[in-house]
Amino acid sequence: MSAPRRILAVDYGDSRTGLAATDWTGTIAVPLPRIDERDPERLARAIAAVAAERETELVVLGMPLNVDGSAGQRAERTAAFQARLAAALSCPLATVDESHSTDEAHERLKTGGLKAAKRKQLADSIAALVILERYRGRRG
Repeated sequence: MSAPRRILAVDYGDSRTGLAATDWTGTIAVPLPRIDERDPERLARAIAAVAAERETELVVLGMPLNVDGSAGQRAERTAAFQARLAAALSCPLATVDESHSTDEAHERLKTGGLKAAKRKQLADSIAALVILERYRGRRG
């Protein structure tokens, strides 16, 4: 089987979840609007709806690992959400280390000249873009 082209990346958060995706050819990655949802069940359904609408072949969830690669409390919460999301999806789900992806997102936005308020608005989806780039770099 060939590598998936249509990928949706998820930067899971307690109140804001960033999304990014590839285009239908798998060559261009773009940030998508974030989802502001605190309820994990509704969030999983919302992500699954985006995945279905985009005909996603794979969802990549950022896993917040510690510096030594171990799973801390945040990773445990994300793993619990991972199970809920996997049940809601009709495509495979993978994870990738998301360590410092939000910091990297803020730095990219700051370098781009965006003011702090605008950076905060966009950071979650740019962090998802970083997660997507990491996944694509890891496999290829």
